[in-house]
Formats: sequence, structure tokens, C-alpha cells
Amino acid sequence: MKEKTQIAVKTANSGIKIILLADILYLKSEGRCTIINLKNNTSLVASKNLGIYEKFFYNLNFIRVHNSYIVNFQHLDQIIRDSGSQHCVLFNNKMIPISNRKFSKVKEHLHYQ
Repeated sequence: MKEKTQIAVKTANSGIKIILLADILYLKSEGRCTIINLKNNTSLVASKNLGIYEKFFYNLNFIRVHNSYIVNFQHLDQIIRDSGSQHCVLFNNKMIPISNRKFSKVKEHLHYQ
């Protein structure tokens, strides 16, 4: 089976945008829609919810780190922990929260003991 390198996204304005997976930094839930944030500092509103994208990105280098976020680990710089919370820090210095419930899955994805 051919490896996925791009995705066709139905936008909230009823258009279809083709996006390279490598260009996606993270996805954020916004009600019934999803905000897809790209590495060129742009974003687009997709008409599908985050759960649809979680299934699409299964077995790719994307992981749901929080109820509201999926992160492309290709753009992960570090994980920081402070006062009981933890965050993904992307190469553009954007901080994405990691829920306590998802933290063990994040460590497993990174093969961290």
C-alpha cells in the first residue's frame, strides 16, 4: 500500500484543499470543525471534527496529545513538564498542551521509558 503523503481537506467554505502531511504542524478542535495549522504560519478551517483526522492519521507520525489537539511529531522539538502539566514544543516555539491522560501514550510513541 502506498504511503500517505497528502490529504484532501474539505474546507468550511465548501472548497477542497490538498495539503502535504509534512506541512501540517498541528490540528486543533474548534467545535464541529478543525483548525489545521501549517508550517508557513497559515491555517485553514476544515469541516470535519478532530476524531475523523485522528482515524486518518492512525499509524502516521501524528498523535492526539489532548482532547483538542493532534500534533505532527515530525515538527516536535521538545516536551516540557512544569508544575504538574506538560507541553509539546514545536520547532516554531508553539506550545501545545498534553493532557495527563494522553501523556503515557505520547511517551510510548517516542519510545521513552
